[in-house]
Amino acid sequence: MQNSERALRERRDLALLTGTRAGEMLRLAVADRGILRSWAVHQVHHRPGAGVSVGYTIIVDANEDRRRTDMYVVASTARIKDDQIFDAQGKILRFGETRVAIWEHPNDPELSALKLACSPALLSDFLEEQVDIELLGYRPTRRAVVKIERERGSALYGKVVRESEQSDLERRLELVTKAGIPAPMVYKSTRGFVVMTPVAGTPLSKFFSGVEIAQAKQQRSVLQSLEQCLDSLPYLALGMPKRAAWVDRCEHYAHAAALALPEYEDRCHMVATHIRELLHDADLGPVVPVHGDFYEANIYVDPGSGELTGLLDLDSLSPGHRVHDWACLLAHMSVLPSLAPQPYRAVERITDDWFEALNSRVDPVALCASAAGVVISLVAGARKQRKQWNTEAENRLRIAESWVERGQRLHKEGY
Repeated sequence: MQNSERALRERRDLALLTGTRAGEMLRLAVADRGILRSWAVHQVHHRPGAGVSVGYTIIVDANEDRRRTDMYVVASTARIKDDQIFDAQGKILRFGETRVAIWEHPNDPELSALKLACSPALLSDFLEEQVDIELLGYRPTRRAVVKIERERGSALYGKVVRESEQSDLERRLELVTKAGIPAPMVYKSTRGFVVMTPVAGTPLSKFFSGVEIAQAKQQRSVLQSLEQCLDSLPYLALGMPKRAAWVDRCEHYAHAAALALPEYEDRCHMVATHIRELLHDADLGPVVPVHGDFYEANIYVDPGSGELTGLLDLDSLSPGHRVHDWACLLAHMSVLPSLAPQPYRAVERITDDWFEALNSRVDPVALCASAAGVVISLVAGARKQRKQWNTEAENRLRIAESWVERGQRLHKEGY
């Protein structure tokens, strides 16, 4: 399918799942259960080329006794086998050429263990102790993370994955802990579900919120600790399948950004074009073990010293280029001040200082291009923030452009 045809189709699908016709779709989906009284979009997940998934909060009056019930349902245009959808007690509806799979959470057709992870009773039986749960994140058909509170002992964390991906996740956790990197350890697992121990410390994002502007240039010791961690990633990871870096799919993410911000479609695609131009002459450096999603939410540090105490989300550990890990970190840092200017008042200066420090480790033009690729991937994700998401999406587009512009300046200066 040509890019223009795919763009048109995905724009149509996004309009269907988030516009007024979604109400008609949801009424049909729950007709055998009751009468749809209200609905609201909760989260939008768009994977360019792989479909659109939308989560809704809905209220239904049951057919039998008119009892009012709150439900969470997901509608997706992703390519999911019919039998998997029906096994999850879901439905398939068609609107013209668009095929939509609809299911009630937690009956995800690709995540067989989600029901276990989201049920305190089932999970208590599985862990043989009384627990409560908090759903921290859910990406339909891909993964979910839950926090497991216990009556005794530290909280545990559970990750729901596709069954085909579980063994790779457990192997990565084992490799990293054997390398001496503080990371979660497998506590218990079953098909499609891995329960892990917590790590010490506080998220790097929280640490940043306590740094004053005058202290920005005093944070290089934190950067050194992060560098030591990356240098310690196990070389056995070089034997794993290579995962694409965020920048490798910049055209796809620019396409998703353009769907989220149609009024800035040309600017979104221009970011991807400029990224490719910068990468053409950039030096990515040698292939080494990389984390793959190295940013402040996955990095835990000592709240006093800033020294690394834990590394999370190792699903993407693989061969790659170190510049992409640094770019992922700096890109996410560059977005933080627009999310919360006061708490992250020093982050812009820390980002600039760390960029300067990293210029001697990696090619700064490659670093800018890769950072722009990460930020453009975050534009469409602004939809997950229900308040003023358009403004935040525009901010992220502007930040991606600023990384491109920085890279272009450095390229002209001969770096």
